[in-house]
Amino acid sequence: MAKFQLPLPIIPDELLQEIFLRSSAKAVGRCMCLNKFWYRQLCQPETCIHHMRRQKVLDQHVLFHVGYSLLLMGSDSLYIVNAASREEVNVQHPFGVGIHGWFRIVGVSNGNICFKFSRERDDTRLLVWNPTTQCSREISDPHRDHGRLFFPVYGFGHVPNSDAYKVIHMCKRDIADAYVFFSRYCSRRSTWFHCVDCLPGVEKIDPNSVFNNGQAYWITGTGDSYATPKSVLCYSVEDESFSEVSIPVGAIYTVHNLLTHKEKVALLAHTHNEFGYVAAIWHLNEDADGNRILEQYCRFASQSIRENPILFVDDNLLLLVNNSKERELLVNYRYTELILTEYDIKHGTRNLLVRRAWRYPETPHPITVRSTLKYFARMFPV
Repeated sequence: MAKFQLPLPIIPDELLQEIFLRSSAKAVGRCMCLNKFWYRQLCQPETCIHHMRRQKVLDQHVLFHVGYSLLLMGSDSLYIVNAASREEVNVQHPFGVGIHGWFRIVGVSNGNICFKFSRERDDTRLLVWNPTTQCSREISDPHRDHGRLFFPVYGFGHVPNSDAYKVIHMCKRDIADAYVFFSRYCSRRSTWFHCVDCLPGVEKIDPNSVFNNGQAYWITGTGDSYATPKSVLCYSVEDESFSEVSIPVGAIYTVHNLLTHKEKVALLAHTHNEFGYVAAIWHLNEDADGNRILEQYCRFASQSIRENPILFVDDNLLLLVNNSKERELLVNYRYTELILTEYDIKHGTRNLLVRRAWRYPETPHPITVRSTLKYFARMFPV
């Protein structure tokens, strides 16, 4: 009797697309390697965008960069922590910086990470890398044309409903200068656009940026060490224009952080008064006339102003605590400790995510957390 084999079932394209949308980015990335047809289908911008919107609510990951001093020969590390399970995964970055090199995270958008790095001191470059697909693109750093006297500020994010991204660079030599040097890189054109006379009247720009819904945001300030916040600076990648939103007097506290909360840009301000440590969240909204304003969302008690609020995961606030505190352990060695906690604002409870201690070398140099951002594994091209 002759043997015969039943043909493989044919899966409709609509059902196959739904399977991919329900799968994790890692699983879809593996499917992209099977054949050219699946690679072309899964690399479509529409597929990447739909997958991101479907899976975004399932991600609870935090990407943070822990850096030693240069005397420890470039022992910098990247980690991804699952805020739900506390699982910690080390991420190997796609470049080697060596003993004289360094790197920092510029931003994270749709699963792509933008770095600024240097292999030899001032020879700086930018690199966009997707850890899921292991693809990367190296970009020239426009700040190399200005030298050390200019202080650089960056932003990174995707254009809405597109797989294209933009890198924003601004620098200023002195607070007395009337204008800011502005540069913009577009992944579609692979070129930089430069503008010399920009943002008149802006004195200082905080280097920490937030990218949300196609717009980049920074805090502008006046005085020594950004002591007095002035406004929230907004840049639209679609309109290619700047705008400013004044910070109300009631929101001017001691310490300010710009974050995203409930899909909105939020100003988190905290201070110490006669009642203890107080923090407030201000959302960036629009009034009846379409003008942007900052409105207070809530106030809550803070344990200490020395805690560094870094980002929101759902409604919980992640705090970096005692990142340079020395601890005397049972042995006579000095250690520095890193504590990352998740704070439930509504119930006032805390959940420990990361606790780690490092021993100092002979010459004490504290460990710093260079950047902490919310991370989503995605398939967006670089």
